[in-house]
Amino acid sequence: MISLLGRKKPVTLEGTCGLQANILLLNWNLGRPVALDISVVSPLNPSTLAEAGATFGAVLEATESRKHQANDEKCSALGWVSTPLAVDSYGAWGKEASLFLAQVAARLAIHKSLPKSQASFDLFSNLSICLIRANARAILRRV
Repeated sequence: MISLLGRKKPVTLEGTCGLQANILLLNWNLGRPVALDISVVSPLNPSTLAEAGATFGAVLEATESRKHQANDEKCSALGWVSTPLAVDSYGAWGKEASLFLAQVAARLAIHKSLPKSQASFDLFSNLSICLIRANARAILRRV
């Protein structure tokens, strides 16, 4: 039931009315599953450039809103929580992604017996490296 981040397209799970999720965590928030929909967006996209230039994070907020419109109803019908994880190609995370990753860092801190600040630093460092590598692959594909 879990699609790894290496897949090019999200997995559509059987019996989910066409809901697409990159990752499904079965026992996350008070026993409720959470469907994570990961999106990497570029603030330099011509269709969003003016919006991105006017307000920091506007493209991320619009992406999160679009993901909620597409997934919330389907997730609710299944008893799941829909959580969009939007990040821009420069490494800025959307509000919901930041809150979710803070929860992950808190759980990681407990599991690894680390201070929460260290767990958060480690998590975001690893995610930043993943984003840098993905950006490099995207550039190399264009050449």
